Amino acid sequence: MKILHLVTKRQYRGAEIFAATLSKELISFGHEIVFAGLYKNNKDVLSVTNAVNVDLMDKEPQFFSPNLALKLQRLIINEKPDIIQCNGSDTLKYMFAATYFLSNTPPIIYRNISMISKWMSGVSKRKLYQQIFQKVAHVSCVGDEAMGDFLKTFDYSNEKISVIRRGIPITNVDKIEARQNVLERFNLESSNKLVIHMGNFSPEKNHIFLIDIFDRVKREHPEIKLICVGEGTLYNTIKEMVVDKNLDSTVYFTGFERNVSELLAAANCLTLCSLVEGVPGAILEAAVQRTPSISTNVGGVKEVLENDVTGFLINNFNKEEFYNKLILLTSNSELNVEMGNNSYALVVKEFGTEHNARKFEELYVRLLN
Repeated sequence: MKILHLVTKRQYRGAEIFAATLSKELISFGHEIVFAGLYKNNKDVLSVTNAVNVDLMDKEPQFFSPNLALKLQRLIINEKPDIIQCNGSDTLKYMFAATYFLSNTPPIIYRNISMISKWMSGVSKRKLYQQIFQKVAHVSCVGDEAMGDFLKTFDYSNEKISVIRRGIPITNVDKIEARQNVLERFNLESSNKLVIHMGNFSPEKNHIFLIDIFDRVKREHPEIKLICVGEGTLYNTIKEMVVDKNLDSTVYFTGFERNVSELLAAANCLTLCSLVEGVPGAILEAAVQRTPSISTNVGGVKEVLENDVTGFLINNFNKEEFYNKLILLTSNSELNVEMGNNSYALVVKEFGTEHNARKFEELYVRLLN
């Protein structure tokens, strides 16, 4: 089969990394992949080896671009894919426009990675996407919560939607060596405990919640340090907040990181405090390194984090509870190791890349038949 995987940008972010990882597995099965980005990413470009890697437009347009839709249409005509998979809402919007007047359009799959109701602001937008999804052959959701939310949001057939979980590559890193490297990188002491936050600096990731918690951490447990990984529109705002609160010797920033395995292996725990989540890959990536997590209980987080087994779920954005569990997980080494091992066992059993890719392959074959 030839599969077109369409992403917003060929960048190192959750949905795009998932699509690239899936593409690599499908290539290893003998399939052809076209890995296309709607908009060009000018740095740290994500590519898939042995795939056709292409970008359709140099810059993201302010409004809907008919020219981009035409470029996507030409790509489909020239490459003649058997299956099209859209990863991200912009990709689906442009795919709908590009294929509207095409005859014999290949089956289109939409990968739903989040709680779609959170992004459907207004009746008109919901009605528009209701029409768009009529052209979609199948919706693949990252988890049960995401699928349930989709079905509540749209009048959609149960036969055209399913759950296929994320696939996470298993790349083990030596934790002792990783910790030493990270301590040296940030000029920290061997007595310091390391907490990682991974995520785009955007409102839904709720960094302010975590900065408020570390304001207290600095006063009561100064040995605990927070390392924030990622970029985004609020990056400078959060950095300024850290300076204003005199937390610049407690909270550190890495910016973009292509390979986060060493940071995750070095950490005592991963934290997430999101307002909205589908099934967060960061928790699974931490689990690969036997690093447990603490997260706010939103969306499909509980599908990858088992409370009191692989980490802690915090209800109702309770800062006191979040703080207490953070201190517990960074101070109790036996509990930390136990939860880290439980996390690793879960990701190996449920989220292997080959297992995930085979499910997509089966879906593609079924749609073609």
